[in-house]
Amino acid sequence: MWMSIMILCASMNAQSCMVITGNELHTSKEKCFESAIEKANKAVTYPQVYQARPFCQVIPGTEKPKNEVDL
Repeated sequence: MWMSIMILCASMNAQSCMVITGNELHTSKEKCFESAIEKANKAVTYPQVYQARPFCQVIPGTEKPKNEVDL
């Protein structure tokens, strides 16, 4: 399972940045990034947001074996 993460910054200074995690888990890295990118693109439409960077993190112990595929 994958968790989306976004770093939001109000200015160029690192002190203005926050890390925000999503509350939903995704079954693949690709689905996670689709969601994270969509949310980051929406975030930068607000004037308080200078920059939004999407990221995804795998939740340890929830990875599928390499030979298993999604149906």
